[in-house]
Amino acid sequence: MTAATSKRNHRLSRPLFALENATERRRKTTSWVPAANVSENAEEYVIRLAVPGMDRPCFQIHASGKELVISGKKEETREAVGKSDFEYNYSAWERTFGLPEDADTALTQASYINGELVLHIPRNEAAIDSGEVDVFIY
Repeated sequence: MTAATSKRNHRLSRPLFALENATERRRKTTSWVPAANVSENAEEYVIRLAVPGMDRPCFQIHASGKELVISGKKEETREAVGKSDFEYNYSAWERTFGLPEDADTALTQASYINGELVLHIPRNEAAIDSGEVDVFIY
């Protein structure tokens, strides 16, 4: 009888639908910050972020003085087939970049193509502090 009792307790302690390490899998899918490549040439600074699977409305780019903040939000809902198990994945991230004095944030251009967000920030020795600027993504 002791074996039957322990076997029954073992079944009750299992997670619903036998989703082993479900908490760990959720943690891995939501704690994400995109990788960035930053380069410069004589005319501009270029920031490239790898953000596959997102859409243009998911992003927000804001420049304040010589600080550039790029953020993204996305919510996904996945349904398990044949079970009553649902997982919601809400991910939000933010990257902040300090810009050099000759960066002209007022003329910053951004585009999103094939999972890559690319920002072109022109260099201008006479650049003045443009205050608060929201950058549109083409």
